[in-house]
Amino acid sequence: MRPGRAEDLPAIVELWRADVAAGRRDSMPRRAHVDLLADRFDWPARSRVVPGSEDELTGAVLASAYPSPDGPLAQLEISAKSPAVMEDLARWGVGLSRAAGAVAVLVWTGRGHGEPLRSVGLQPTRPWWRMDRDLQDGVPERQAVDGYRLIDGRDAARGSWADMHNRSFADHWRFSYRAEDELVGGKSPALCLMAMSAGGEPAAITLCEVERLDSDSRPQPVGLIRSVGTVPQHRRRGLATWLVSEALVRLRAAGARHASLYVDALNPTQAPNAYRKLGFDVAFESEVWEATFP
Repeated sequence: MRPGRAEDLPAIVELWRADVAAGRRDSMPRRAHVDLLADRFDWPARSRVVPGSEDELTGAVLASAYPSPDGPLAQLEISAKSPAVMEDLARWGVGLSRAAGAVAVLVWTGRGHGEPLRSVGLQPTRPWWRMDRDLQDGVPERQAVDGYRLIDGRDAARGSWADMHNRSFADHWRFSYRAEDELVGGKSPALCLMAMSAGGEPAAITLCEVERLDSDSRPQPVGLIRSVGTVPQHRRRGLATWLVSEALVRLRAAGARHASLYVDALNPTQAPNAYRKLGFDVAFESEVWEATFP
């Protein structure tokens, strides 16, 4: 095992591609994520790789950290060709996270592929679903909510997206603060949606984009629906359903042939039920494994 380098990225991408084929992850990362790793990732401090034959790798782990109300959260992105390599990489990542002061470390992996993590102190915490629906045969009728109006990124004030995201998800499991550029940077303003109350108060958001995903079985391009959130005082009025139904219309108009969103299957707002009513079904189930540090 050695520290990773930027020039290892092509071999890591091949590990990710093998993960998708084996069901260890649901899809390849977006191009923007790969570009960010190439340009700004701290490879010596936050990665380890296991060399294989020639230019191949048998495993890699990338560590990230995010601020949360409880303290720093660490996330490990682990790809490995064998359970033993996965265990070794996870052990390094857990040790790094704990030494850096994280309150918890999280790993996402395809259902049934996380057992090697148990030996280094991680436990399965919850299922995490990717829910899909086809857009080629039409979209559901938009469901406006009385007393609210819809605006998009062409009308919303700068800074309002991060504020809305953080207030909407503050009471969700393992919430982490997000910044404005992280949320809406590079996205089409027409695909960033916000519901406003009659009094002009932001009430709910969703952020979308259209992507062509490598090594993916879904009809391309895919419309990705993210950050579907409602601030607590405006919940259970149908705002999320309205925003997602509007998002489907706009994504289809932007050329998407398929739509996907991600949801905590144990979400206390029962969001998966609302998505099913809009034609979404579970297409991939991940498991979230977690270790906490007192």
